[in-house]
Amino acid sequence: MTAYGHLPLHFEANAGQADSQVKFLARGMGHTLFLTAREAVLVLTKTDPPAKRAPEQRARTMELVLRMTFVGATPRSRVTGLEELPGKANYFIGHDPAQWHTNVPLYAKVQYPDVYPGIDLSYSGDQRQLQYHFVVAPGADPKRIVLRWQGVDALDVDHQGDLVLHTAWGAVSLGKPVIYQELDGARQAIAGGYLRTGAHQVGFVVAVYDASRPLVIAGTVPFAILPPTVAATTVAGTFDPTHFSITPTR
Repeated sequence: MTAYGHLPLHFEANAGQADSQVKFLARGMGHTLFLTAREAVLVLTKTDPPAKRAPEQRARTMELVLRMTFVGATPRSRVTGLEELPGKANYFIGHDPAQWHTNVPLYAKVQYPDVYPGIDLSYSGDQRQLQYHFVVAPGADPKRIVLRWQGVDALDVDHQGDLVLHTAWGAVSLGKPVIYQELDGARQAIAGGYLRTGAHQVGFVVAVYDASRPLVIAGTVPFAILPPTVAATTVAGTFDPTHFSITPTR
């Protein structure tokens, strides 16, 4: 399991195997990631422990959907795959070959050029976490980056600078972002971190830096949820990839 956790994510181009809003997707143990033009949609799954259910009832898979939206992003931002991998994905669903999707390319990274004016975003990662990098070009304003989270009850920035998302399943802790510039091939750390800008929104605060050189803001989104410290009611739902919503389970 440890070795599996370090396997890189494979981002599939959407060739019809997902809703048309989805540009790329990545699958892993207990999670699926959908990337659209303006969102990263993370679907976490777990099985209801049999001990909590009657013997005659089958185990139930539950899903939690977390959506990170780029507030004020460039309309219709282009999304591209980078570093194509040697493998391909194939979907043979049903008996009609017209519905099959074969030779779907896989990529190690996905990039959003100019997701905000003068700011590029890229995604990569492994089976444990998603990694993002905002690259702010000289003259661009990092304050334009605003991330709105849906599917969370609340969020806050703790004393260590980590962003904590409180969900019905527990807490998701996003480590304090790494902010830096490169000078003569070496990284120069820049002070800064998350800044809560609303009930479910965060941006970034950045200390003094050289605005004539690119600035990088790097962070991670883990695919695991910390157990709640107090008893909480779990919200079960069914993920609808067409609308990216949770439909309550009866």
